[in-house]
Amino acid sequence: MNFIILLAFFFPMQQHSAYHVNSQPMTDTSTIDTSRYSVLPFNRNRDSFIFSEYFKPTSISADDIKKIEKIISVTVTEHNKQSTSRINKPGKYYKQIIAVINASGQKEVWVNCFCTPYEKRHWRKGVVLVLDGGPCFFNIKINLSNNTVTSLAVNGSA
Repeated sequence: MNFIILLAFFFPMQQHSAYHVNSQPMTDTSTIDTSRYSVLPFNRNRDSFIFSEYFKPTSISADDIKKIEKIISVTVTEHNKQSTSRINKPGKYYKQIIAVINASGQKEVWVNCFCTPYEKRHWRKGVVLVLDGGPCFFNIKINLSNNTVTSLAVNGSA
């Protein structure tokens, strides 16, 4: 199994309802810091807790990453208005991205975000899961086809 478990599993979490984000087309991808991203291929056996077996793996582009960053920024701003567990500077987080196509042919991504790559040797190879850790660890599921956030889960306080 290709999981990296830092402490255990990622509970408790705060779940948020869907957000819709209006997004402009993005063409400037020169500002993407590729050292902070790891695109992991969807594995039906390993990633069934994220997406069902009916999803198909897909690729992700630099434009997709820019769109993801914008959606995360808007969603985190809304989260911070409603929660005492504030996420600071989400653009500086390390991110693991799993991209899929759903049954409707829409591209969805699950983005696992954390402040530092605790397991620098492994974070690009498998999903990092933690217990607690506070807002240094959160994940977000986004439908990139319709710019909708379907879930935001922020880890519990340490």
